[in-house]
Amino acid sequence: MDMKSVLLDIVKHTAGLGIENIKINGADGATKLAAMDADKTVILTATLHDEVKDFVGEFGMGNLGLLSSLTKLSNYQTADAKINVERRERNGVEVPTNLVFQDNEGNRDQYRFMSKEIVEQTMKVATFRGANWSVIVEPATKRIAQLAEVAGIYAGIDPAFSVKTEKGSLVFEVGNAEGGVLGRRVFAENITGELATTWSWPLQTFLNILKLGGTIVVRFSDQGACQIEVDSGIGTYSYILPAISR
Repeated sequence: MDMKSVLLDIVKHTAGLGIENIKINGADGATKLAAMDADKTVILTATLHDEVKDFVGEFGMGNLGLLSSLTKLSNYQTADAKINVERRERNGVEVPTNLVFQDNEGNRDQYRFMSKEIVEQTMKVATFRGANWSVIVEPATKRIAQLAEVAGIYAGIDPAFSVKTEKGSLVFEVGNAEGGVLGRRVFAENITGELATTWSWPLQTFLNILKLGGTIVVRFSDQGACQIEVDSGIGTYSYILPAISR
């Protein structure tokens, strides 16, 4: 994989979801990521399909919004533009230190990685200890689009949606029943498994992840957790969304 494709994939699956910092562990022949948004509504772990040799080591990426903007600059969209990783020795270990963007006209931008020590001091990522998944679905594009439509109507009334199972269907409810404004959408049919407890999750966060595209699998647990697994073709990104206390 070329560095540009890797960076675009990482930024796409983090920066747009309110995640500003990520940990990267490039060891044992695998490149793994871990992150959590500031509000602790999304816990991310990811593994890239192929090891990124330039990412061998432990380090972090901060200010992902800035990195995202750099990757989108027009002068770096040409075939001859380059994105290289600089590596240096620290405490006897060679680690990534900078990303350098260059085009064929001499323009240049530099982005500095976070050291392992800074990552350990400043970045805390909650550990997900697993769950028993009661319902597992691969959402249809049509269902995602329908949910996005109603989100534009109901999100201002209640930013969360509730999930339950009814006669083999996975049902989402949006809005507020007490206020007399309630929407009901069937998200998947002919499912196996049932939810004994009705939990709620942030609607826009859930949708933003689904809109990333790729191969998507959604899992719900009676223990109050939702997992959205996204395979981008470059990596597998697992998002854990803890349920909202109502």
